Amino acid sequence: MNKIENQTLALAGILQSAALVDQLASNGSCHNECASASLGSIVNTSSNVVDIFNSQKQLSIGISTLKAVLGKKTKSMQVITFYALSLINLEKKLMKNPALLDTITAEINTLNKQAFFEITHTNSIARLGELYKSTLGELNPRIMVKGEQVYLSNQRTADHIRALLLSGIRAASLWRSQGGKTWHLLINKRKILKTIDLIESATNSSENLAQS
Repeated sequence: MNKIENQTLALAGILQSAALVDQLASNGSCHNECASASLGSIVNTSSNVVDIFNSQKQLSIGISTLKAVLGKKTKSMQVITFYALSLINLEKKLMKNPALLDTITAEINTLNKQAFFEITHTNSIARLGELYKSTLGELNPRIMVKGEQVYLSNQRTADHIRALLLSGIRAASLWRSQGGKTWHLLINKRKILKTIDLIESATNSSENLAQS
């Protein structure tokens, strides 16, 4: 994959985390396969986008959301766009705080060594949620998640939301490592949309070949 393709997939990772957070806050549930892939990215130490997201299907929510955000803007995308930009800005702050970064890295390394539970297990999600809350959740301005109070006040849902915010930070870090910059979203808008179309076409072709 070339640079713009890697950037686009990493950017889709950010939008996916943001969209899943919005789903949880609004409905109390989210797309399971995409959530699993996003959570798995936290403990995947590879710097290769394709190693982290093994198929476009794992990023389907992120790709469709990115396409919607860069296309015709709708009110339904405003909150998700806010979360995504907040995650990018929060990741920048994290990179300027080595002590906090070391704390997060150490905890993730511990999780990888212990591996008592699957990353989607309630215990793992609770641990990731607490990691976000005790580190990135202390940085200002905090990301204020909007949604239905009945879901936001549920501890499991709150843990899941925080864990997915952490996955968004991971995606933002990956995007930055691929040369991604905020101003690219304006300058490279058409190029990103074209890349999404190419990715979707390649995925559809592969699926058709597999079915034939």
